[in-house]
Amino acid sequence: MKKPLFLIVLAVLLVLTISANVVLYLVSDDVNDMIQTFEQQWQEQADIVLQESRLLDDLELQLSQAKAIHQVRDYYHPKPDTEPSADEYMVRLYRILVQLSELDLQAGETEALAVVTDYAGLYQEQLTEADSAGTQNQATTALSEQLKSQHKHLDEALRTLRQGLETRFSRTREAHQLTLQDIIYRDSLEGLLLLILIVMMLLVSFMMLRAQIRAAKERDCLFDAIPDTLLYCDSEGRITQVNQSCSELFGYSAKELVNMQLEALMPERFRELHAKHRASFYGRAKMRRKGESGLNIIGLHKLGQEIPLDIAIARTTFGQETYYVAVIRDLRPELQLQQRAELDFLTQAFNRGQIERILGDELTRAVRYCRALSVMMVDLDHFKTLNDTMGHQVGDAALTELSAFLKRSIRPSDCLGRWGGDEFVIVCPEIASDEALLMAQRLVSQYRQMNQYDLEMSIGVTSRANLSSGVECTQLIGEADDALYQAKAAGRGRAVLFSNQ
Repeated sequence: MKKPLFLIVLAVLLVLTISANVVLYLVSDDVNDMIQTFEQQWQEQADIVLQESRLLDDLELQLSQAKAIHQVRDYYHPKPDTEPSADEYMVRLYRILVQLSELDLQAGETEALAVVTDYAGLYQEQLTEADSAGTQNQATTALSEQLKSQHKHLDEALRTLRQGLETRFSRTREAHQLTLQDIIYRDSLEGLLLLILIVMMLLVSFMMLRAQIRAAKERDCLFDAIPDTLLYCDSEGRITQVNQSCSELFGYSAKELVNMQLEALMPERFRELHAKHRASFYGRAKMRRKGESGLNIIGLHKLGQEIPLDIAIARTTFGQETYYVAVIRDLRPELQLQQRAELDFLTQAFNRGQIERILGDELTRAVRYCRALSVMMVDLDHFKTLNDTMGHQVGDAALTELSAFLKRSIRPSDCLGRWGGDEFVIVCPEIASDEALLMAQRLVSQYRQMNQYDLEMSIGVTSRANLSSGVECTQLIGEADDALYQAKAAGRGRAVLFSNQ
């Protein structure tokens, strides 16, 4: 799958996943509201039904507590010592009737309740007349007969009230069943959405995992395609991963390099020092170059060849583990180019531009630290005659021989450069005039004895013990050249120290 198409598919899956999450949240929230409403309505309806049922039970209980002649139903026969008084009985009866009238009754139930209320009024009237007469007279007897004739209507009224209660309870139960079915449906829809969401998340996870695997493969290919050497190691100096360039640079296979100690890739004389430096490395990133701060970074090939290197080291932490990443570059091609730019092709001495830079650096250092500096101008005597009679190849060989002799004979701190033609310049730091002159005379004498072309050389020497900031390189070169002219004029084959006199 191409990358743009993959990104489009991934974006669509993400949008669908987000949409499914939103819908799932809304449905879940709606279901929760419905459940809460269902529980609240069920509790309210249950309280109403229980209250109405309790009132009906109390009503029938109160009606059954009338005197035997007036009892509607034989629910309860109170004992004489617990029989309530007439006033207490009527107060309880009317309280129950008022509470029933406050309920949300249907039209038939309201009429039935009116019948019960009328019966209670007749019964109260009978009780009032009986209490006033003290005995049962003709009026109370007639009233009692009237009450008995109302018993059938009273039973029907009570039955109507009970049936209304049962009807409302059935309707409430049916409504709650419908609500419960709706909740179950919505809950099933929520489960379906959850299943769809899980499938989408699995698809997204699969595609992201596939993309990560592909990215890891591409990263490995890119890792091996990088021309610079890449090397990973842990805090103990064990190599954990390398690229192909690393194997080519050091001559080991990747399997051989992994788990190898880092110090095994450098000469033995540097291993102990490098282990100490590695253990104390706490920088975030550091570049170390060949010759920087006096430190040469040298690698060791599997065949024993030493390799000048340029190394960039980065320190990183994953969890509690510390790792080092090294970017290593082989400096041999660069050094070869540098040598070509700095060295004279024929004599392999520094060329004129490089020796001038070296002289400038040494002059600056001598002025800064108040140290001596000497400069020698060397010239082959009668070189033109050799070149004209023997040919340029012999002349080139003579120059090559002279350069090799001077390299072997000067000090390690001295620098030799070809000034032009058969002239060479030697920069001698920290050497006084007397020592410089003796050194030049030794060179003249030794060259006279060893060269195979019966040539001699003349040397002009200039030296300064305490240099001032006003001295220029051209001035020192000019003084050495003047001293060389004096040596030529004095008969050649000698060394002369420059003097203003």
